[in-house]
Amino acid sequence: MKLLLRLLILCFSLSSAKAADAQKPNILIILVDDMGYGDPRCFNPDSKIVTPHIDKLAAEGMRFTDAHAGASICVPSRYSLLTGRMPYRSWVSHGAKKQMRNGHETLHFAPPMLHKEPTRLNLATLMKRQGYATACVGKWHQGMSTKAEADGTLKMTPLDFGFDYYFGFDAPEQGPYAWIENKRFVVAPTETIEDHPGEGVTNIETQGAHWRQGLAAPGWKFEGYLSTIASKADGWLEKQTKNNAPFFLYYAIPAPHAPWATSSEFKGKSGAGQYGDFVMEVDAKIGQVMATLDKLKLKDDTLVFFSSDNGPVWYVQDIEKFGHRAAGPWDGMKGALTEAGHHMPFIASWPGKIQAGSSCGELICFADMLATVASLLGEKLPSDAGEDSFDFTRLLRGETPAQPIRNGMVHVNYGSYTLAIREGDWKLILPSRVYAVQDGGITPDHIVETTGKGSTDKFQLYNLRTDPGEATNLFAQEPDKAKELFAALKADIVRGRSR
Repeated sequence: MKLLLRLLILCFSLSSAKAADAQKPNILIILVDDMGYGDPRCFNPDSKIVTPHIDKLAAEGMRFTDAHAGASICVPSRYSLLTGRMPYRSWVSHGAKKQMRNGHETLHFAPPMLHKEPTRLNLATLMKRQGYATACVGKWHQGMSTKAEADGTLKMTPLDFGFDYYFGFDAPEQGPYAWIENKRFVVAPTETIEDHPGEGVTNIETQGAHWRQGLAAPGWKFEGYLSTIASKADGWLEKQTKNNAPFFLYYAIPAPHAPWATSSEFKGKSGAGQYGDFVMEVDAKIGQVMATLDKLKLKDDTLVFFSSDNGPVWYVQDIEKFGHRAAGPWDGMKGALTEAGHHMPFIASWPGKIQAGSSCGELICFADMLATVASLLGEKLPSDAGEDSFDFTRLLRGETPAQPIRNGMVHVNYGSYTLAIREGDWKLILPSRVYAVQDGGITPDHIVETTGKGSTDKFQLYNLRTDPGEATNLFAQEPDKAKELFAALKADIVRGRSR
């Protein structure tokens, strides 16, 4: 009788655990690389690029129209997404190096990466301890070994940061050009390929079929590499149908970042040249993974997030040549503190949970993902994690909060190592090469007069409600507002976390 009772208790415990897991959504984050707000037609009806699969995802879910990356370039933006922490928190004096840029001495801070903070809580470690199967497929760019040990293994890969499975490479245009699966090269990089500039593009060093010299696996080909990544994502998802645990797939598609290595079936198909053709291929891969979810009957139980890590590499000359605004209505491009650098297309879809065809104009940021996922899983973040993360699950439910989820944020530019602060409708961009931000402080600690003539050499103050394209600098007309925003920025840096 006692044995029977124990068996009944065990069965009840197991069924309760399975029921609890069933309530947890699978989570798929699709992060593309260097795609602008104006590329998908669901965000820009005038786009010269056909994006039916991204558009379908938006039609089935919620578009966020005021969503922002954690930075305006790849590495710090991905760090922010995974950790819930804004990247300028890592600017410390022992990591700073002085360098000359255009005749000015500036501080150079290495971008934050998870490999420098191995114990920091991130999305994968959070979900893994909640019983999730975890995988990263695609671009990592958070620090990874590039040389194998004597036994053929790689000392550091995403498996050291909460992922059960990994397939991909660190970055698409930097060696080694070789696939990594879990802890090993699939084929070791033993050959060297030379620098290759882009052709028929505005900037041959950032656009087109551009890559840098580096070691490569024998027979390495750039064209069509997205299909290899897509098949690995599909294969991993198929294995999850035999797994009782919920899953987290971080599908980091390393495109349309250069090299624009478009498969032949998409070449010449867009109205935006080589770039637009590559965006179309990226869209097709998004459609492929969504079709796989549907085929495997996983779609209804999966919360999907889609976005891009930063703005597009799309110059004024490209806008003029193709009549296509890759960044939509925003000014600038990748690397800028103006909106185009970080104002991203962002979609959330979850059948039956998120209203189809809905939109949200509330301000959110990549850093908010950690608190949002923790909330969905019923976990409270510790005080030393997610310092800049806010829970936006209410927005996913279609609720209109009495107070904004976040009233502002601080943006970062890793090209000039300067900052911008957004509070409500107002945004202040600090001048380049004037301020030093490190060790939880800012020097000078007040607004100073600048003498530079270039737009980035002076303070820029914009009202984004009346001037979303940041065309009219109001710094001279609104000195009190500028001082107010600078004080808020200083307080944010000193506080060490968003309020």
